[in-house]
Amino acid sequence: MNKPKIKNIVIVILVSITVFSVYRYVIALKEKYALLNELAQKKEQIVMLESEKQKLTQELEKEKALGVKLVREKEELKDNLKASRKRLSKLFVDLSAIQKTMDQVTSQISLLKAENEALTERKTKLEQENETLKVKLSSAAELRKAIRELKKQARKVGVGMIQQSQSEKTLEGNQGFIIKDGLATNPAKVKIEVTPASVVKE
Repeated sequence: MNKPKIKNIVIVILVSITVFSVYRYVIALKEKYALLNELAQKKEQIVMLESEKQKLTQELEKEKALGVKLVREKEELKDNLKASRKRLSKLFVDLSAIQKTMDQVTSQISLLKAENEALTERKTKLEQENETLKVKLSSAAELRKAIRELKKQARKVGVGMIQQSQSEKTLEGNQGFIIKDGLATNPAKVKIEVTPASVVKE
């Protein structure tokens, strides 16, 4: 072989090696930039994940605090429920006592109503009797008759008292004298004055 051919072959080989090297370099650069780009994306993902992790951690702490608060509230609700049951039981007892009292009051009201009705009837009867007495006492004849009746009743009462006093003194051995504390116990005379009622004008 002559030198020019060898030189050409060497040049072709060198050019081929250079082209291949440039190609490999370009490919290596592309891969590098792709890797750098991917690395930047991964870093961004890492930052986002760290931020999300921090948020989740904070939310987890909040949930834990909320859980503790809910447990406390649950215990308070249990205590309140127990207290409410006790108050409810006491209210039922009080209600039973009030019901008994109401029954007693109802019975008393019924009794008082019956008594009031009886008193009303008695009042009506007394009013009728008073009207009758007014009519009787409005005339002189009826008035004299009433006076005689009162005198009879007074005599009966006086005689009964004298007889009772004499019997008591006789039993005590006082020989029939009616004396108490050195004074006679005879009933005093009763003077009855009757004023005629005004005549009712019809």
